[in-house]
Amino acid sequence: MTLYREPLPEDCPPETAEEIDAPRIAYRLVRNNPPMDADFRSQKAENPGKKFEISECRARGVSVYSNRSVAEWWAMRPHFKRQGMLVCQVDLDRGAGQIQKTGGRAHYTWWPLADYDILAVCLVT
Repeated sequence: MTLYREPLPEDCPPETAEEIDAPRIAYRLVRNNPPMDADFRSQKAENPGKKFEISECRARGVSVYSNRSVAEWWAMRPHFKRQGMLVCQVDLDRGAGQIQKTGGRAHYTWWPLADYDILAVCLVT
């Protein structure tokens, strides 16, 4: 049985998600420098009672971007700028979990595996 960082509903990640089996770079908006585990919590973990307009599966994933300039653009949007969000480069490789393109502008949802040491492979630059 595959263990993810957070409990996932049945059939999550979806069949259309791909296994991360080769190096790739993703960018995540974080609050801390250096990043902390809390910077990689899903929307559902941060707001357990909230009703989301996206699927439960997607709400339990971690939002990342495949393009640094897009992540920087989002960090400057008023909602994220007020929170002082920073852009963190995350090096994903075999064992990182599964990922799926889930939105425009280079947005992906990542379902990290429980034993993937995210903090060892991320850097605010």
